[in-house]
Amino acid sequence: MEIAVVGLSHKTAPIEIREKLSIPNHKAPDLMKIFEARNIFQERVLLSTCNRTEIYGVAKDIDRSLKLAKEFLCEYSKLELSAFEDKLYVLKQPDSIEHLFSVVSGLDSMVLGETEITGQVKDAYLLAQQNQQTGKVLNNLFQRSLKVAKNVRTNTEIGIGRVGLASIAVDLAEKIFESLKNIRVMVIGTGEISTQVAKAMVSKGALSMIVSSRHLERAEMLAAELGGEAVSYEHYEQRIKNVDILIASTLAPKVLIHEAQVRAWMKLRHQRPLFLIDIAVPRNIDMAVEKLDNVYLYNIDDLQAITHKNRALREGQLEQCWGLIKNQRQHFTDWLLKEFAPKKIAEF
Repeated sequence: MEIAVVGLSHKTAPIEIREKLSIPNHKAPDLMKIFEARNIFQERVLLSTCNRTEIYGVAKDIDRSLKLAKEFLCEYSKLELSAFEDKLYVLKQPDSIEHLFSVVSGLDSMVLGETEITGQVKDAYLLAQQNQQTGKVLNNLFQRSLKVAKNVRTNTEIGIGRVGLASIAVDLAEKIFESLKNIRVMVIGTGEISTQVAKAMVSKGALSMIVSSRHLERAEMLAAELGGEAVSYEHYEQRIKNVDILIASTLAPKVLIHEAQVRAWMKLRHQRPLFLIDIAVPRNIDMAVEKLDNVYLYNIDDLQAITHKNRALREGQLEQCWGLIKNQRQHFTDWLLKEFAPKKIAEF
């Protein structure tokens, strides 16, 4: 009896391939039943996030199941195997066990040490369990993996320092305002990163967003998503007096907000602190505004410099994390060998 995983991730495949093989949660139960009907693995869990799609399975004839799993991925994605086979990784135990432990602990994530993946793995496992797709092996494996993730985060500092741009922007804002509750935010532009930052601030208690864009329809869509309101780009300055944080992220090829402009804003605001986040490339905000009292400007390079520093701190914890994971992998392998010794195989 062997455990294997076949999949791809942000490390092996571009978004153009990952999106083709992405499996929405609502489709997973039916797809697992197709696996069951075709005898692809005897136990199975499908894990699919924006950064990875993985199939974990248990089988006696593992090579046969892996071959059928690849054929299914071709059928599902409507791609020839040659289009993505070199992007796939196929891991057998003990590597498959170690891989799951590293994934659930955030060591294989785009943002090293992030915690969201733990919940995603848990949800994927529970969905498979609820649909009678797991048995003794994967139940034990996935339950142990969640304990491994907790152990890694409890006994190392892999989570030290935020490393996502949105999280870092929120941290900086909280240092300036102490709390984001009742803080009003304006977003100029509707880019992906600015949207992430805005959502992160809302999650920390910021008031409804004011969204402005030269394309009012886009602004209205984003405002609806954030529970805020949209204003036309021509009128955004009329609202600046009551704004505490301004996020700029447009595609304009030139500076849109100048030092004299911000100086005038500060007089209207009676010098109340203003936090400016310029995520645009090229930059939307004149660097000269940094000289103004109570104005705090950060551009994307400033945010990335902090992420790199924090990532370096986390990478210093990797050796200890891997030591814990390898130790737990050995414990699980020992259990597996004992539980399914040759005399018990017929009982499985």
